[in-house]
Amino acid sequence: MIPKKLPEGLKQYICEGFKFIQQSDELEYKQKKIMLENLLSLGAGSGWRPEAITLNALKLFIENDFKKPLGLARAHKFHRRDTYKILIETEWKDDEWWDWYLERDYTTLSTREENRNEANFKNLTTFRIPLELNLFWGARVGFEYKEAEKDFLKNLAKKL
Repeated sequence: MIPKKLPEGLKQYICEGFKFIQQSDELEYKQKKIMLENLLSLGAGSGWRPEAITLNALKLFIENDFKKPLGLARAHKFHRRDTYKILIETEWKDDEWWDWYLERDYTTLSTREENRNEANFKNLTTFRIPLELNLFWGARVGFEYKEAEKDFLKNLAKKL
């Protein structure tokens, strides 16, 4: 399990790896993007946290008796292909990219279909998930789903 706060040594490792990947003259853009995806996934616990949930994703939980259902996705606030392009092509000073990246890396819990429908995504009904509650903590694949997350969703459903 990834700790709630990224260990400083791991952040330093990721930042040094980022600098190497971004500044490499030996790598093509596609190679840089793939390497960057893998490197940044090491810090998945520091980002990828949902700050909202769509109505349809909430309905999936309700229909599944609040057990973690299949068919969910974490839709990034900004599409990762755009984020990676900016990361690779921008001249960053030191590690200034880190906070910029983390802010762009928040997600919305959605259905897979909603996540794939980029053109309509901003029009979906969503409900805020307060970040300070530390719910649905990100993992390389998926997210944590324990009693605290289940209780949050049950309370949200009752309010609706």
